[in-house]
Amino acid sequence: MADSGIIQFAVYEDGTDYLGIARVQLPNYNYKTHTVNGVGIAGDVTVPVLGHMDAMTCTIEFLDSPTSARVLNEMRRHIIDIRCAHEAYNPTTGEHEVHAYKHILEIAPLQMTQGNLAPHSQQATQNQYTVYKSEDYIDGALVQKYDPLNYVHIDNSGTDRLADVRTALGK
Repeated sequence: MADSGIIQFAVYEDGTDYLGIARVQLPNYNYKTHTVNGVGIAGDVTVPVLGHMDAMTCTIEFLDSPTSARVLNEMRRHIIDIRCAHEAYNPTTGEHEVHAYKHILEIAPLQMTQGNLAPHSQQATQNQYTVYKSEDYIDGALVQKYDPLNYVHIDNSGTDRLADVRTALGK
């Protein structure tokens, strides 16, 4: 299977409210680390901390300055649903296939840049958000979930890397 890219995508709040034409910078997953050294180790080893990541952010840049940009700037929790149609070429069948990707983010506003005002141009409002929770699906199957406030980190293998931590903490 050769992935060729995104055909199109749409952004919704609460799964129903279409938010407009936008570009989205999805959050990065950066693991927290320990540096381990001492007897028996020649130098240092950087080891990722199980299920712990740096704070995540995402950015939504709207083509213009729609009302939805201001709604997403309300100081409250927002659940956005980003639905993507990805194209892939199957060299075995010779067919182009469409795969449904979905990114569900629980966010709160950090910054709103109102864009630029100029004749014959779009305003290009840009908002940045903190990400409380992130879930990624491909063709309806969960491929990653990160919910640090509830000690959940399910990776692509389907394994919840924090299940043993929750058990150890009595959660």
